[in-house]
Amino acid sequence: MSKNPDAEPKRKWLLLGIPLCIAMGLLQFDRALGGNSRSWMYVLEWPFFGLFLFYMYWKLAQPHEPYDDSHDPKREVD
Repeated sequence: MSKNPDAEPKRKWLLLGIPLCIAMGLLQFDRALGGNSRSWMYVLEWPFFGLFLFYMYWKLAQPHEPYDDSHDPKREVD
């Protein structure tokens, strides 16, 4: 992986996004306990968004080799 900080995934999205998703999930949980039945769906949805942020950060942070397409067949455009 290159040492260029612009090439690496941004950690600030984790530091901002995951606590925001947790806070929103707790807010929706409080609203759901107050009688808003639609909020029960959001109680599950906000933590899922937080997990998705973590997964994408982890996935983008993994080292990968550049794709070599020199052995692919050439395509002709009609």
